[in-house]
Amino acid sequence: MSHASFDLRGIPLVLHLNGPLDVPALLGACAAVAARHPVLGRVRVRRVDSSSRRYPEVAAAEVTRPFDLDRGPLARFTLVALGPDRHRLIFTAHGRVFDGDSKDVLLRDLADAYFSRAALPVLAPPYGERPQVDGAAAFWKERDRAPAELLLPGLRADPGGTGPGEIVEMVLGGAEFDGVAAAATALEATRFELLVAVLGALLRRHGTTGSPLALDLGTRTGETRHHIGNFVAEVPFVPHPELDEDLPAYLRTVQAELRELYRFRHAPPRTTSRPVLLSYRRRASAPGFPGIGAGVEWTVFNGASRRALHIQAVDGDLSLTLGLRFNPTAIDHDDVARLAGYLRALLRVVAAEPHVKIADLPEPPHPEPDEELQ
Repeated sequence: MSHASFDLRGIPLVLHLNGPLDVPALLGACAAVAARHPVLGRVRVRRVDSSSRRYPEVAAAEVTRPFDLDRGPLARFTLVALGPDRHRLIFTAHGRVFDGDSKDVLLRDLADAYFSRAALPVLAPPYGERPQVDGAAAFWKERDRAPAELLLPGLRADPGGTGPGEIVEMVLGGAEFDGVAAAATALEATRFELLVAVLGALLRRHGTTGSPLALDLGTRTGETRHHIGNFVAEVPFVPHPELDEDLPAYLRTVQAELRELYRFRHAPPRTTSRPVLLSYRRRASAPGFPGIGAGVEWTVFNGASRRALHIQAVDGDLSLTLGLRFNPTAIDHDDVARLAGYLRALLRVVAAEPHVKIADLPEPPHPEPDEELQ
């Protein structure tokens, strides 16, 4: 399979519906959502029958099926019936017309259309001319520098672009999440800002001497907050910590740089080539479907990965889900699993001692000698 085909995969979402579902009304609601958001273009809506045993195969085929960007459609609803009162709604859309925050918009509009049994007001297409922001060209030129070599145990290459992917996922909940949230509050930072700082410390402790990091920043405005679309800018992140620096000092640098990036994110650079990408979003609460047990799979994996390592963070206010997506031609699963464990360990240390010096953070784990010989 060519690497180009991985770039044609979409952003999936799965809605679990257990109870007396009005199937025609739900299919009509899917059509109403498509009509409300013209950016989606022609949308395919279909229903299929399956079984609990076959469902994983059906779902995997649906979320990994590539899109035809020239012919469309660029979005698909597939309602899978597993029994009279058990359904899964699989939605997938290409990144040209969809992003992480669009998932919240989609589910809210879907619930509104399902219960109203009526058409939704159509939104005007949200895109126009590429905005001109004074000083943007000079700002990005100043940051247009080759990233430092990424040093991670087991890393063989930087594949660049989008290619085959695997994932290591972990969830911080309960006391772990509360500790990270309390540390962010104590340091007068957001959880996103703290995560950027801890990720920088992780990379520095592995020996990377300059930032290899890019960030996905949201570009929604008050006018587009109810729109589905691609409202994300990938931008380079330049600051990198020194070993003799304490975490709060580096965190202040992170915050200052983010303020500058926010000023120019609506006119981002046309390309950003860095081996590590961090995406973060705050997830809204799922809308209710009264009379139906509803649940959402927010972070369905589509089998593709951007860059050598793509860290996706979804903050649900009571838990933080971290998905480390990686290209297996560049680094092995076991190495990324160790990296995920090290990230978790650093977040625990920071939760216990927010003012820790970066040099005093635990050393990264390394494979045992017998592992390296295998």
